[in-house]
Amino acid sequence: MPSRRTFLGGLGGVLASLGGCRAPQLAAPASAQPPPAPLRGDADWREIRRHFLVPEGYVYCNTGTLGASPREVVDATLVFARRLEENLVRFDYHDDPEPPLSGYDKADKYRDMLARFVGASTDEIALTQNATMGMNFIAQGIDIASGDEVVTTDMEHPGGICPWQSIAKRRGATVKMVPIKATMSPPQVLQVFSDALTPKTRVVWASHMTSGLGLLLPGKQLCKLAHDKGAIAVLDGAQVLGQLAIDVHDLGCDYYVSSPHKWLCAPKGTGMLYVKREMLDRTWTTLASSQWENKEWGAARLGQFGTGNAALLHGLEAAIDFQNAIGRARIEERDRQLTRRLRDGLAKCPKVKIRSSVHPEMFGAVTSFSVEGRKPKEVQDALWQARVRVREISEDFGVRCGTHVYVLDEDVDRIVDVVRKL
Repeated sequence: MPSRRTFLGGLGGVLASLGGCRAPQLAAPASAQPPPAPLRGDADWREIRRHFLVPEGYVYCNTGTLGASPREVVDATLVFARRLEENLVRFDYHDDPEPPLSGYDKADKYRDMLARFVGASTDEIALTQNATMGMNFIAQGIDIASGDEVVTTDMEHPGGICPWQSIAKRRGATVKMVPIKATMSPPQVLQVFSDALTPKTRVVWASHMTSGLGLLLPGKQLCKLAHDKGAIAVLDGAQVLGQLAIDVHDLGCDYYVSSPHKWLCAPKGTGMLYVKREMLDRTWTTLASSQWENKEWGAARLGQFGTGNAALLHGLEAAIDFQNAIGRARIEERDRQLTRRLRDGLAKCPKVKIRSSVHPEMFGAVTSFSVEGRKPKEVQDALWQARVRVREISEDFGVRCGTHVYVLDEDVDRIVDVVRKL
């Protein structure tokens, strides 16, 4: 076994590769520190920060890629993984007290907790590995014919747009991308969509919140617009679940996908697919197994992807419990407060341009910005030298900074100070 010093040295090397510059010296990992007390509903943000394993002194603002999981999530995942291996000899035997779940199970317990979290019914929820898998299930599951149109935006993540491009090429359909700008208002977004819809439009879909700039699109109104034109409404909520409280029934969408491993801080490799009850019988199964045509399974028949990592579902349960303990409305307000603090600070830097929307109805906890005369990678590297992890996006979008519940006020001030000096 490697020594603790060797391990930490190797970890420092991995972190050094992020951003292409030498990493600062790592402090002892949080796992080597005394565990925090059980989370209380009235816990302050500094106490909540202690539940996360991000090393002390570091600021993690790349939640748009991967969320940081609290200790409770990591422990729940590892405990079940170990229990599975210790009891593997009894797996699938008559006296197995708790058989491990796999992709062949309905997993009603976990589907039910997700359903309650997003305002759905259990039979409308399928478990996936991420939003990309869910979007592929939708694109492959809808009857798309030659001549049909799929209308979306020009700001979509590859995991969202590519499934539709693939099926369109295969079936002879068309994918139309409407131009979206950060300077638009919700009515303007709706107008460009409305202008693009024709009698051939079969599907209207968009990111509920875009990945690069964090633009919160008017999801409910988009769904109504699609239905008014006789089209199917699909929303990609990869950047929303765990950041903003949602109710899929209120949104009115036919399908909703998400990646809980981002803002919900669940284990990496957990995903959710919502299918409105009226669409269940109209959705083909992409990965077929024993229950692929069993309509009594509801959306669960779409999630039969074979043997999976059941420990991740235990971690997902812990992630939902963790957020509920804090309070979802409280999380949403905290994230917005941090975002306002960041943007107010950046606005005082004359060479900084905020690329994200400043419209009060179109932003959440994501701020993409650029610095005049500096490449995005330079900005990312300068922040990394100050132990702040953001993500370089592109020349047009700059760097992306996500301010979630494990970011403190002084962390935001550190970011502004680095950018000001830069």
